[in-house]
Amino acid sequence: MGARVDRVKTGIPGFDDLVQGGIPKGFNVLLVGQPGAGKTIFGLQYLVNGAMRGENGIYVSLDSANEIVKAQGEMFGWDVEGLEQEGKLSFLKIPLDKPKINLFDILEEEVKAAKAERLVFDSLADFAINIDQFVIPLSYSMFPTIKSEEEQALMQNDKTYRYEVMPTLGQDPQGRMFYKGNSEKRITYLVMNKLSKLGTTNIVITDEEKGSEHLTVDGVSDYVADGVVMLELSDTGGESIRTSRITKMRNTKIDTNIKSFEFSEKGISLE
Repeated sequence: MGARVDRVKTGIPGFDDLVQGGIPKGFNVLLVGQPGAGKTIFGLQYLVNGAMRGENGIYVSLDSANEIVKAQGEMFGWDVEGLEQEGKLSFLKIPLDKPKINLFDILEEEVKAAKAERLVFDSLADFAINIDQFVIPLSYSMFPTIKSEEEQALMQNDKTYRYEVMPTLGQDPQGRMFYKGNSEKRITYLVMNKLSKLGTTNIVITDEEKGSEHLTVDGVSDYVADGVVMLELSDTGGESIRTSRITKMRNTKIDTNIKSFEFSEKGISLE
């Protein structure tokens, strides 16, 4: 018998049965789809259902204003405002008009303040587009503290590191390395790594990369994520058809079949 896996129920009708009752606690689950596929509603529904179960959640947005996200929830009769006033649901809009944003420190502080157990990050695609606005402490994830220019040069030239994303480096008073300047989209690896250390169970939204060998626009997040859920929107004979498919979930026996889903009066429901 394997070790018992603690699972977090999404509460989305039809979904939890496909993943042995829920998402393993502490996982990063990548939610992939084109615009309009239902990613925001899926993520918000996950948080609302959790809040109603006594599990506080945070919706982190790099694109949509909080009011827009909340309005989508109100359309389905969810008491978003009430849950927010009770401190069970929080909305964090990252200010992309300000330079040198330390995203990781912000997330740590917000999770701690909200006592959050669930988090939705929306989205990795927006993060990649606005990468120059962020100051990213590389030592938080896979790089040690660097104390000299010689050590920095060694790190930059070391080909054993899987992702070389350090064309320009800076250093703060504590000696931590920071990435500065234009980035390859694989810098999103660092975000996924940091999210996994927050102690929350996360839905991480990103865009699908059509017509490419990669599943996602960043080309790496689906490999790093603990789980991957695809949401598809297609047009057949003038009729919009929505489907979902779970392609990956570690420590879980999953149903990988394509499932149709719809927006009911209470939100997303899988058939």
